[in-house]
Amino acid sequence: MKADEIFDNRRVIAGEICRIVGENGGQLANAKYFLERPYSVGEKTYKFSTANYLRLLASNNKAIQECDPRWFSIDEIKNNGWTLREDAQAELLEVWNKTTEGSQEGYLQEFYNARDILEKDSFAAENQELETIINFFQVRGLIQQVAESVSFQDCINAVKKYAEDSGADGLTAILAVQTWIVESRLKTKTEWFLPAYSDSLLAELEKAPDKLFESMNKARAILKKFQREKEMPIAENLSDNDAFHDLKIIYHGSEVELKNRNGRIYRNESALNGATAYEFLCSLKARKEKCKTWMEFSYKSYSHGKFLLSDEIPKGESVSTFLRTRLNKNRQHLLHNPQDLKPYITAERAITASGLLRRINFESKLFESVMDEFESEENLYLESHPELL
Repeated sequence: MKADEIFDNRRVIAGEICRIVGENGGQLANAKYFLERPYSVGEKTYKFSTANYLRLLASNNKAIQECDPRWFSIDEIKNNGWTLREDAQAELLEVWNKTTEGSQEGYLQEFYNARDILEKDSFAAENQELETIINFFQVRGLIQQVAESVSFQDCINAVKKYAEDSGADGLTAILAVQTWIVESRLKTKTEWFLPAYSDSLLAELEKAPDKLFESMNKARAILKKFQREKEMPIAENLSDNDAFHDLKIIYHGSEVELKNRNGRIYRNESALNGATAYEFLCSLKARKEKCKTWMEFSYKSYSHGKFLLSDEIPKGESVSTFLRTRLNKNRQHLLHNPQDLKPYITAERAITASGLLRRINFESKLFESVMDEFESEENLYLESHPELL
């Protein structure tokens, strides 16, 4: 296949991406399935070029929805005697080689996702914590280093600014942000955050489809430079407000918009610290309707992982009283109903029922001790903030 034929085919791919974006509210919906840059596995393993990345983004292959980044050429599959699933769907991806004359010669070759090869194990994607992502930005001075509220959207805005400061035009900035969001590996609803392509940008791409591939190359170069940014000294927290210094809330999202006292919306996927975190808890108490909210709670030596809060906080009840009951409910139930321990005892855990009960009892007492401190701090804080009662 001549290079001109491959470039002509790329223009078809660009048109398909424009179609997908147009049918999905301005978002490139397929992007959410690529938690890392797809790569070829075989005698030589290598990350796919941005051109092949775009080809996969334009595909309707159901295997892509499995979020497995591993791809094998048809030659690798035949040489190893592997078996393809009956419904396996090939992707035609670019392969380029140097000729004896030193020029580049390209052709399209069949590749299959690992999910379609019976001999391959399933792929388990690693998730990254929101705090880890935020820390990357803070230690490099890309977002405010000392802040009581930082969201995933703040990180996205910082990536966009970094791209623009690096000379990115509108399309390149969108591609950089889109790629960074999914490759951040934050376990969240990606649709909340994927950037939108404007109608004017899509119209421009339809007229000049080559620009999509050029911009994707530039976006990848910018992200490579971004990942190499050096750390900076962390500025000291000069705030005089030390209330709830050891309190942290990770707010993942809610069925309805939650607002603070000033009417500002709490962004999904936010890390809240100090008094800001406590006032967020008060906002849950102030809401007028029942709704599901997903969050994490951490105070001093106690951390409670992601949980669903759908109960209303009674108006006459303090936040600490409510949390004592809600976060310790499962432990208390098991301590009083040891017959329900069976699902928690597995061969992998290698623990007896009595041993598990002792651990649960210890964790419950630790939680109660920490909540005693939380309650004392809450009472002191409310003396100077009666409006939160």
